[in-house]
Amino acid sequence: MAPDWLPSRWALILAIFVLLIGSTAAVGVWEAVDAPGEQPAFETNVSDARASLETMTGVRETVIERDEETVRTVERVWRRPATGAYRVETLDGTTSGSELEVSDGRTLWLYDSDDQRVIEIDLGNASPPGNRNRIERLLTIADRTDDDAVSGGSISPLPVVPTDGGQGASTAGVAGSLRVSYEGTETVGSRSTYVFELDSRAKTTAFVSNFSQTLWLDQEWYVPLKRTTDFSRDNRDVNITVGYRNVTFNPELAEERFQFEPPANATVVDADRPRQKHFADRAGLRAASDFSLPEPSLPDSFKLVDATRTVSDRIRSIGLSYTNQTASVSVSKSNLTRYVPATEGKGVRISEHEAMLRNLGTELRISWTCANARYSVAGTGVTDETLVEIARSVGCE
Repeated sequence: MAPDWLPSRWALILAIFVLLIGSTAAVGVWEAVDAPGEQPAFETNVSDARASLETMTGVRETVIERDEETVRTVERVWRRPATGAYRVETLDGTTSGSELEVSDGRTLWLYDSDDQRVIEIDLGNASPPGNRNRIERLLTIADRTDDDAVSGGSISPLPVVPTDGGQGASTAGVAGSLRVSYEGTETVGSRSTYVFELDSRAKTTAFVSNFSQTLWLDQEWYVPLKRTTDFSRDNRDVNITVGYRNVTFNPELAEERFQFEPPANATVVDADRPRQKHFADRAGLRAASDFSLPEPSLPDSFKLVDATRTVSDRIRSIGLSYTNQTASVSVSKSNLTRYVPATEGKGVRISEHEAMLRNLGTELRISWTCANARYSVAGTGVTDETLVEIARSVGCE
C-alpha cells in the first residue's frame, strides 16, 4: 500500500516500480463460475512450480489502443524471477523514455542513448515479485464451485502493463467484484496454456469502468504468456495486449546480463527516492522504528507478510501488510499529520476522530489523524464494514 503522504512525483516512480516487482495494479472480488466442459483440478499451490523457475527469456510485444491511438512496443526480456533481476531491451516501437532497463534486484538502471542519460534507482531490499501470489489465489478460487465457498473471494488481476516496466499506460484499478471463469486450454506459441476470463460487475464509481481481462497461463510454470485487458477511463476506451513469443524457461544466463556499467559519456542521475527497508516480523520493525506499532485486530486467517519502514527528508512511515488466500489488508502510520486527501470519500468515526473512507479504485482506504500521527488502513477483498472494524481496532493506540 502506498502511504497517504506519497508525493505525486514519487507516486509515479513507485507506481512504475510496483509494476516492476509485480505488485498491485487493479483489484476486485474474484468469484468462480461454472466452466464450459470439464474443468481440470488446478494446482492451487504454485509455489513449488514458481520456485523452480530460475530464469526466463522471450520477446514481448505490447499493444496499447486508446480510441484511435495505437502504441506498439517490442522488447527482448531476460528475467530471474526469484531475485527480481531482469533486463529489457527495446527492439521496435515507442518506449517510455528508456530503451534499456537493467536491474540486479537491488539497483535499477534506465538508459536513454539519445540523451546519453542514465537514471539510477536504489531499490534497497524490495519485496519479491507478487504475481505468484495472485496466480495461486486465482487458481484457489477457480477450483471452488459452490456459492458459499466463493463468497467474498478476492485477488488482484495481473498488471495491465508489462511486469518489468514499459508503457506507462496502467489502469489505476477497478473497484467491485470480478467474476472468474475457466475457458479451457489454448496453445500460445508452442506452449499449452489454461485460459481464464475476468470481468467486472462493479456498480460503484471508481477510476476504471467496464473492466475485463483474459489470461493465458502456462500449464507447467503458471506464467502468463499472454493477457488482454479492456477498460474505460476518462471517457476513453483502452485495450492493452501483452504477449510473449520465443519463450524459454530456465536457460543458462550469465550474471553479466543483469549488470550495467553506464557509458563514460553518459550523465548519471541518482534518483532521490524515499528509503524503505523490509522486515520479516513485527519485532524487527519495532526495533528499527521510533514509532509504536499499530496492533490491528484481523480474522485468524490473515498472516503478516511484510513490515516496512520508509524514511525521506521529511517523512517517517511504517507499514504492516497482511494477506489470506483471498484478501489483503495494509496498515500504515506516519508523522505527516497535515495531509489533505485529493479525493472525496465518506466520513466515519475512528476512536473519536473523523476519518475518511475512500474508494481509490485500486483499494478501499480509511485515513484519520490523531495527535501525533496519521493512520491509514487499506484493503482489497474486504467489505467497507470490515475495513471500518479493523481501523477501529487500530484507533490512536
